[in-house]
Amino acid sequence: MGFYIMILSFILGAYLTVLGISRRTHNSLYKISLVFGIIFIIFAIYLAWPK
Repeated sequence: MGFYIMILSFILGAYLTVLGISRRTHNSLYKISLVFGIIFIIFAIYLAWPK
């Protein structure tokens, strides 16, 4: 279950990051999506870290 959450979090974070970078001048909503994308990627890295 944790593996699937990690993969989903990484894919969603990568999508939001690319969307936020490519359209950051259009609207402030895209800047927020950039921040959430980075947070999702950091969360995926945390889940992948060996414990």
